[in-house]
Amino acid sequence: MRLRTSYRVFLPGLLAMALGLSGPVEDIHGEVAIGTPGSAPATLVEGRVLQPDGHPIAAALVTFTSDVGSVRATRSERDGTFRLQRPGMPGVGGLLRVERMGYRTVEERIEGGTARVELTLFPEPLPLPGFQVVVEGPICPTDDDASARAVWERMAMQHPGGLDTMGVASYTLALADTLMEGSPNAGQGDPNGLIPGQRGSAPLLRLSWGRRVLRDGYAFPVRRTDSDGSFDSWSYAPLEADFSTHFASPEFGRLSRFQFAMQGSEGMVLRFCSRDSRQPGLEGRLEISPDTLLTRAEWRFRTDEPDEAAGGWARFPSHLVSGPPPLLPMESMTWRKIRAGGVQRRAQWYEEWVLAPGDSVPFLPNREWDGVPPWDLRR
Repeated sequence: MRLRTSYRVFLPGLLAMALGLSGPVEDIHGEVAIGTPGSAPATLVEGRVLQPDGHPIAAALVTFTSDVGSVRATRSERDGTFRLQRPGMPGVGGLLRVERMGYRTVEERIEGGTARVELTLFPEPLPLPGFQVVVEGPICPTDDDASARAVWERMAMQHPGGLDTMGVASYTLALADTLMEGSPNAGQGDPNGLIPGQRGSAPLLRLSWGRRVLRDGYAFPVRRTDSDGSFDSWSYAPLEADFSTHFASPEFGRLSRFQFAMQGSEGMVLRFCSRDSRQPGLEGRLEISPDTLLTRAEWRFRTDEPDEAAGGWARFPSHLVSGPPPLLPMESMTWRKIRAGGVQRRAQWYEEWVLAPGDSVPFLPNREWDGVPPWDLRR
């Protein structure tokens, strides 16, 4: 049995990357339906997705959400056309949403019956998450706050457990670069720099990382090599990927103290810091929604010399129709200083996480890469 969880991605940040990805792609067929078995006969929504100059946009994600909660989705073809069946009683309308990486998302109200629409998407830069490396003191100057810890405990209870017996895997897209000292913290990204791949782990690997963190801290010393020779460095716990479940684990609660950074109608922000300063530690912030789901984690590793100012962040889905999601990221970014004086950074997007019971990693077949992301990074 395999459990699939699809995540929607929103890309914040400072680095704008203008992507005009409307070139040739392989034919995209099929339609995803989310609804109730035995629903009423479907009606049609069909149309075209165009650029402002009239050229078609292929592989745009078209989603129709009816007023009674049924959802259908498909993608536009080479010529920009799309066609989907939508369940619902006659006269029931809904919201049509069209999105494509590098374009502004469009939403249009559709009434009941068969509908034909023509939608124009305007180019919009795709922001990649930026960052700023600064030297700062401890963000938890005082001891544990009981109220903040209670919020963290509630968050940890919200996210489903059981991943200790699950293998997990996802297709990924990654973008890596190096910012040298003195260069601006922004620029135009190259869509050809996206690197397809896979990420997965067996439960024993994540268990071993948890034990290592308890024993040795969040980083361990390694030797690296560059053109000038070998040097001391650090290897860091992969909190940006499948080990992100650590943020809701008993081990994280045992190692950390919590304080409120902000409370409001849109949720809460908790600060966290490692209790033990004798080993490589962690400090950062957890953004928690009003219904106590973790939506974003940001962290900084605290180590002895060489201090590489390493850190990262990961973003998680805020809700799913089927209930609280497992704590696996939709997107993430990591960075660290390098000996040459710059900062290496890596952004990563996850298509969907496949969960399978057992001690092995779920199998994901290799697939061809034509330069166009096989899923919409703005979902």
